[in-house]
Amino acid sequence: MKKILLICLGLLLWTGVTKSQTVLYEDNLDAYALNSFLAVVNPTWWTTWSNLPGGGEDIQIKNTFSHSAPMSGSADKTGGQSDAILKLGNKVSGSYELKWFMYVETGKCGYYNIQHFQSPGTEWAFELYFRTNGTTELLASGNTITGTYPKDTWFEAKQEIDLGADQIKLYINGVLLHTWPFSDQATVVGGTKQLGGVDFFAGEKSGSGEVAGYFIDDVYFAETASGNDPIISVAPTSVSEWLVGGASGTKDLTVSNIGLSNLTFDVNVVYDVDAMKSSPVKSETGNGFSVKRTLTNVSADPSIHAVTPGPVSDATAQLHYDGDQASAVGWNTVPATVTVAARFTNSMTLPYAGLEVTSVEVYVNNLNAPPAPNLMKLRIYGMGNTYEPGPLLYEQNFAPVGTSWEIVTLTTPLKVTGEDLWVGYNFTQVDAGIFIPGTDGGPADPNGDFLSTGVGWSHLSPGLDYNWSIRANLVGTPISQWLSVTPMTGAVAPAANKPLVLTFTTTSLVIGQYHASVKLLSNDPVTPILNVPVTLDVVGVGIDEVSKIGVMVYPNPVKDQLNIVTNGTIRNISITDFSGKTIFKGISQCIDISALSKGVYFVKVETAQGISNTKFIKN
Repeated sequence: MKKILLICLGLLLWTGVTKSQTVLYEDNLDAYALNSFLAVVNPTWWTTWSNLPGGGEDIQIKNTFSHSAPMSGSADKTGGQSDAILKLGNKVSGSYELKWFMYVETGKCGYYNIQHFQSPGTEWAFELYFRTNGTTELLASGNTITGTYPKDTWFEAKQEIDLGADQIKLYINGVLLHTWPFSDQATVVGGTKQLGGVDFFAGEKSGSGEVAGYFIDDVYFAETASGNDPIISVAPTSVSEWLVGGASGTKDLTVSNIGLSNLTFDVNVVYDVDAMKSSPVKSETGNGFSVKRTLTNVSADPSIHAVTPGPVSDATAQLHYDGDQASAVGWNTVPATVTVAARFTNSMTLPYAGLEVTSVEVYVNNLNAPPAPNLMKLRIYGMGNTYEPGPLLYEQNFAPVGTSWEIVTLTTPLKVTGEDLWVGYNFTQVDAGIFIPGTDGGPADPNGDFLSTGVGWSHLSPGLDYNWSIRANLVGTPISQWLSVTPMTGAVAPAANKPLVLTFTTTSLVIGQYHASVKLLSNDPVTPILNVPVTLDVVGVGIDEVSKIGVMVYPNPVKDQLNIVTNGTIRNISITDFSGKTIFKGISQCIDISALSKGVYFVKVETAQGISNTKFIKN
């Protein structure tokens, strides 16, 4: 009887510890060459705070210590302060086990934090210090929780994160240190319930005098319960329409949710006006200082400001959130390199598609005392999402003259297409106690107070309820708005769909081909922006149009078969690649291009009425 009971107990114990896990990433770091850098050799999973692989922020592969021989990753201050990001994919549902082994030498300290967003700097879920004396200090939900860890030996740091229950359990060396809501932030209660990334930072507690340096090994990230994320899908993946001048037409676009939770989306219409013009852009540079809790590191100018209106502009239109200049913001820990910006959304820019950004007005409240540098950079970014911009479109140096409104005239005007524009400027505060970027007196618009001290973006703290004094001046004449979408927002349940109607209007359009994009911004964490290319061909009809030619090439982009429709009599069709090499020549209007490499190709259609030249993209 005892034997049977023991066997049954053994079965129960075995069943209790068995977990179904889907391993997402597992790495013992032994496959990499000595002295290589993680973000260089494995960019799928690793980057750095300032997106500078291979530099001082990157984790370097070493054989000094290892948990599983022979290699591990070193986070220290050699050649720069390590600040490596393990990318976790912005998970919004499911349960996960995330762990690795750490080694902190005698006389050294360690640190890491988990971010709610993969792009760092927006929200710290928590921060964990490994002090030189063998104690730990966890910053979570605005509290500090202490514990211990073993020195001069490898120990496990493990996180069990259940996004459905909004809970995290943190274990150090097998001992539960704390359990709390994962959506909380390090310094406050409440935040975004999302698992973004881990920041392995060679940092130490402010004022401690300690020196950071530690090793990591055997990184493991697994899904323990499947997520129920929304997944967006559209049909068709591109839209083409062919209309005569002065006519209108519609096409259907269906948005589907093939995920397991409700999908929400917003529609943005972006026109392909003249090619974007920009000065050469440069990579972002890191700030190189250790205090990175931006929201707690800023303060407002305590002096009383006279309300100062902005300069009177003769621009056709102006994009801004700020009212009259009233205050300014400074950083408590210097040096601090910062970019401040305002996000002007599609709903604001779309009516001005075709105009150009010709100048930007900013209020500079203070300057560093000479000989400290005061050169600043105007920066304009394209469409990203609601919390970070897209690519850097334009950058231009300017030298402010003092406490005043600065009008920065763009060397090369920037076309407005209807996409979001993030307009701001970058500066370095060297002197303590000064307040460089000007603000209004509030209240803040959610898009008017963005700031970045690295790669990630955040807002001013609630106590600084201001908008940056930033204004973009637009000059020109808007294009004819030939595309509209109904509805412009929607929600889709799992396994359901939402029909959209694209309306084309050719009034005021000349014969030719027009391009735009319907960009769907959704809560799909994998595809937050889905781009649907749209092509409109306007052709002429009537006795007075016989000398004109209308040609439509569709679909565009195209994968397998290219179709050509024209109101003329075809004599010859030729397709060439970017180098000018002829790929096809004939009169067939249905052309198999499946064997072509991906890229841009040019189509020349010769008819009795004339010659048409256009291009298509091969996917």
